[in-house]
Amino acid sequence: MRSLKFDLPETTASGWQAAVLLTEAYLAGGWKADQLLERLPTGFSGGRRKTCQSLFLGALRHGHRTRAALKPFLRKAPKPEIEAILLVAGFELYDSSEEKIPKIIHHAVQGSKRKLRKPESALINAVLRKLPPALAEIETDSTQAANKHSHPKWLVKHWTDAFGAENCEALLRWNQQIPLTYIRTEAVLPASFEATQWPGFYRVPAHSPWLEEIRPFLESGRAYVKDPSTRLAPALLDAQPGEAVLDLCAAPGGKAFEIAQGLKGKGTLVALDMPGERMERLDQNLARLQSPDLQCSSLAHDLLTLKAADLEACGHPTEFDAVLLDAPCSNTGVIQRRTDVKWRLQAKDFTACAKLQGELLAAASRFVKPGGRLVYSTCSIEASENSELVAAFLNSPAGVNFELKEHQYSHPWVTGHDGAGAFVLQASH
Repeated sequence: MRSLKFDLPETTASGWQAAVLLTEAYLAGGWKADQLLERLPTGFSGGRRKTCQSLFLGALRHGHRTRAALKPFLRKAPKPEIEAILLVAGFELYDSSEEKIPKIIHHAVQGSKRKLRKPESALINAVLRKLPPALAEIETDSTQAANKHSHPKWLVKHWTDAFGAENCEALLRWNQQIPLTYIRTEAVLPASFEATQWPGFYRVPAHSPWLEEIRPFLESGRAYVKDPSTRLAPALLDAQPGEAVLDLCAAPGGKAFEIAQGLKGKGTLVALDMPGERMERLDQNLARLQSPDLQCSSLAHDLLTLKAADLEACGHPTEFDAVLLDAPCSNTGVIQRRTDVKWRLQAKDFTACAKLQGELLAAASRFVKPGGRLVYSTCSIEASENSELVAAFLNSPAGVNFELKEHQYSHPWVTGHDGAGAFVLQASH
């Protein structure tokens, strides 16, 4: 990963300047959007941080459309420091009123003069003046679904083949919306938190101080910030009081929260993930779930090399009543929430993900008791990572003693929350 140093005066830099800097760093490569936001200086806070986040994520969310509109006016691909300004300004120009357009362009050109040479600022000025009508033309052209909804053309074709044109367009519209934030809790929240059709999930109010209102719930482990789609896999796992449960690929601990609710304070929960920074947060979340009759512990280990002896050496069971594998995936079900996925994703990633998922599922199956349950889940909407992957497992030597009992899909344009797939596999006695 490329080193990153922010040349951002904490006291004087604006949210716009910070958004341009983050967009430039993203275009230069090596970083995910959430990693860049986390690396903003601590002193850069309040309204400026909020503006920065809105502009940065907006530039990425609408960037494919902006790039398509800019293409006729650029003889070659611009440098990241130039394109960053164009993408941020392009987001601001999208759907803006006529009277705001000159102000947006003027502000972008003036901002460019602080970091670019005079000819480069002149280029930005000339190009941005041509951009609004080009954006409007894309918006009204029904033949340009990929550009209109700001997605890569190859991905739109892939989804059209998989789901049909109408469902694909519904998915594209969904991905372009600003994601809502939800709280999962059994506690009684302040009245400003709106109950949803999914029991235990509340919609976060639009006003800014909501985090302070429920911080005690979060810190005590009585609440968790998570999307309703995350309920699917734990519900299929159906953890019962007194059971031993193995939570694989567990960090940061959101599904462990759901599992603990099912165990009702009695049983064993072992949460495993790869060694790294995320283990610290997992340990913090598990500590909140611990009780006298519920033993919660973590294990930093690679599932692919995990052996029964490794579990035994740490005092853990070597076979479990229920095993949950929430596998790494392409993230195509959560593009609304992680808009930079559509920038990073390549067609070959589907094959790579499925290969790893198959290996992980085979490894996970070794720790299920006879008669126990293995739940496989992803936040992908791809058949190759869900139904096809599970079918391949059941036809393999590792899956010969399992059968598919139930499965659930979330297609976000239908369910109204993130996309996901979840499958419960029963081991024979």
